Amino acid sequence: MVDIRQLQQFVMVATELNFGRAAQRLHMSQPPLSTAIRRLEQSVGAKLLDRTKHYVRLTPAGEIFLEEARRTIAQAHFAIEAAQGVARGLTGVLRLSFVPSAALDFLPGVLQRFQAAYPSLRLVLTADTTRKEIDALHAQSVDAAIIVPPLADTSGLDISVLRTATMVLAVPGKHRLAGRKSVALATLSREAFISFPFTEGRGFAGAVLAACHAAGFTPRIVQEASQMLTILTLVASGLGVAVVPGAMKAMHLDNVSFVEIANARKLLHYDLALVSQSNRRNAMIEAFVEIARQDP
Repeated sequence: MVDIRQLQQFVMVATELNFGRAAQRLHMSQPPLSTAIRRLEQSVGAKLLDRTKHYVRLTPAGEIFLEEARRTIAQAHFAIEAAQGVARGLTGVLRLSFVPSAALDFLPGVLQRFQAAYPSLRLVLTADTTRKEIDALHAQSVDAAIIVPPLADTSGLDISVLRTATMVLAVPGKHRLAGRKSVALATLSREAFISFPFTEGRGFAGAVLAACHAAGFTPRIVQEASQMLTILTLVASGLGVAVVPGAMKAMHLDNVSFVEIANARKLLHYDLALVSQSNRRNAMIEAFVEIARQDP
């Protein structure tokens, strides 16, 4: 059986690649450390380190074990901190995931208000696409997620709409539309589009497709990318135009110009919503929803 102390000892040796230095940092002598590593290898059933008089290096098995050992140690520390927080009368930990565009305009103000109202509650934040957020939610690696609905399957989930956001057009800096204040969506019918994949977020991608169809054309998609920053990079390279969240205007990239789309509030909008598992909904999540819905 492997314990946390053994993992910590192995990580130190793997980091220093020197038993003497690792033993000093662990405040122990070298022989017991060498013995502990041998016992660890016996428990694992694989050689983790190649060691001679001249060098210490990780084996392929050791490289994989090091990555997982670091993750396990971090999770153990997280569990201890969470338990200590509750013991001190704190409300606990909320693990929150969000679509990256929410971090540009919506989320900072919400987090500031939330932490001011609940200073003893710890937030653990991650960013991902809607599809991957839902996977993390089902795997219970996050407690709640800010997504772009709709979802293909909402069974067992609670969804609370937080706000509605609009979209803008991103074009290369020398594009014919660059510098325009506003354009009609129908004028883009012959453009090459860089698109967010429908499989990663049906809410956003579906809204763009539906708006284009309403304008009388099907967008000619030449490239897809699951990260908005990547989409803007492709726009900057001159590969096409893209409809992106209005929050992306906060990004200042060379050779990218943002243009408002006429009637975007009606044609090109999407919701940001908080989703959690119905059987794991708690007071922390409800408090977050309440604050997120407040006017900034």
